[in-house]
Amino acid sequence: MTSVLTAVYAILLFSVIIFVHELGHFIFAKSFNVYVEEFAVGMGPAIFKKKWGETVYSLRIIPMGGYCKMEGENEESENPRAFSNKSKIQRLIILCAGAAMNLILGFLVVIILNGVYSGDTFATTTVSTVLKNSPAEAAGLMEGDRVTHLNGHKVNIRSDFSVYNNKEAMDITVIRNGEKINVRVTPKSYILDENGNILKEGEGEGAVKLIGITFGTEKKSLYNVIRNSFYESIFIGKSIYMSLIDMISGNVRMDDLSGPVGIVNEINNAAKVGFSYLLYLMAIITINLGVFNLLPIPALDGGRVFFILIEIIIGRPVPQKYEAYVHAIGFLLLITLMLFVTWNDISKIFFK
Repeated sequence: MTSVLTAVYAILLFSVIIFVHELGHFIFAKSFNVYVEEFAVGMGPAIFKKKWGETVYSLRIIPMGGYCKMEGENEESENPRAFSNKSKIQRLIILCAGAAMNLILGFLVVIILNGVYSGDTFATTTVSTVLKNSPAEAAGLMEGDRVTHLNGHKVNIRSDFSVYNNKEAMDITVIRNGEKINVRVTPKSYILDENGNILKEGEGEGAVKLIGITFGTEKKSLYNVIRNSFYESIFIGKSIYMSLIDMISGNVRMDDLSGPVGIVNEINNAAKVGFSYLLYLMAIITINLGVFNLLPIPALDGGRVFFILIEIIIGRPVPQKYEAYVHAIGFLLLITLMLFVTWNDISKIFFK
């Protein structure tokens, strides 16, 4: 994969994700009769700019970022059409619309992946086999059991079973003949052959903890393509959320964070494998953006939503200048973090 082609893929991917995000803000701003000064994709100097109606539409040279500039978004205004003079509900909807569009885009991309690029079947959460003398057999699990919960978490798709599997004692809830049954299973360590088949029970290099079950499959249909895509999108969002918790709790090091350079490197790797992997990476990035953008972090949409929620609680808006100070500080911190992760990405690529 040439550097030029990687750059093209990266620009297209970022442009689509950013365009969809800003389009969400734009559509609802226009729907609520907010005066939109400019709709821009990209940052830096404009390479294309044209005014249609009252709004300037621009394409800017750096394919990272973009904005839907509304009057009254960052300052007070006497214009009744200004963002700041719209109702609290309208402002909340406009702010959340960008992230919502990213989540919808991710869901649609996963539908394409499952509908076009996956095989003829989907993995289910129904047990198809229980190995002899395994922890699962000892706990009483049986073929045909449908797993619904693992360690207190709802299991909707096969991937959920993996993410909530702590490799220790596992509380599993199954449905058997319409009856809910709870069992506790403690995994054992097994040595596997090169094909993943169990050779023997034991510890040591290459040993993995298993409970001794396999899951069944179902034939692909329009219904389960949409259903599985919906829950896979939620799974991606939950994985991002859990990663954030791990980072805050110290389970993930700061060195593991990646920024634009790392993402471009992953785009290059995904493109080498195939277009479907590139689409999956796109789904991860756009859902990631949707989830992260709604966090109550200053300078992000979630930070602005937080201030509107404060306004709802106390019955009056926070003075614009104080909110502006908070967002400015948050923006500086985000830029600092971006510089750190960019250097971290460069170090991992060139000095590993």
